[in-house]
Amino acid sequence: MGLPRFSRQELTFLLVVPLAWAVLLLFHPAVDDPVYDSLADDRTAFLVVHLGMLVFIGLIGAALYLLVRDLPGTGATIARYAIGPFILFYAAGEAVLGIATGVIVDHGDEVPAAQEEGVASSAQALWDDFVAGDLLIGLGGLAWIVAIIGAVIAYKRVGAPLPVLILLGLSAFVAAHDPPIGPIALVCFAGAVALIARGQRAPAARASAVPGA
Repeated sequence: MGLPRFSRQELTFLLVVPLAWAVLLLFHPAVDDPVYDSLADDRTAFLVVHLGMLVFIGLIGAALYLLVRDLPGTGATIARYAIGPFILFYAAGEAVLGIATGVIVDHGDEVPAAQEEGVASSAQALWDDFVAGDLLIGLGGLAWIVAIIGAVIAYKRVGAPLPVLILLGLSAFVAAHDPPIGPIALVCFAGAVALIARGQRAPAARASAVPGA
């Protein structure tokens, strides 16, 4: 079995999803401690990026599933099974750390000055929370890395060229989504897809060049 074949619509989906998410992540504000002060001027961008991320986490999971859907072997099976935990845990963690923290910071504009310190303390406690950060996002990120490793193994088994394997492997860094690492990793994912598509077109071009084909 060679490389899987995708329809034009599927290839469009596989390319647009990672590239669109990469663009969104370019607007991800840098966050330092204390988080309330760090996001004081970027709270809207922070909320918009993380609301969008909830959509893109599911979409990139669907894209990876599509990429390995028809591949044989243990690697592809592992990749398919790891996508679910990635979406579940990563989205849950980002919903808490991203959206909930952003909402609390935004609420700081609505309270009297005497209560602002309490709002800042709440935002920091949520940002530093072990369950939301280390546990949920950690498990989700690990599941994505496992899925990518499985995908690389599966594509190696069907004879994918080395650049495809390298680019697909580098997309494991999507787990660290902050720019510039996250956007670069997503571009690598799209680059792997583009190479697969080019490999898909080559046999068709050769066939059309044969008389009577």
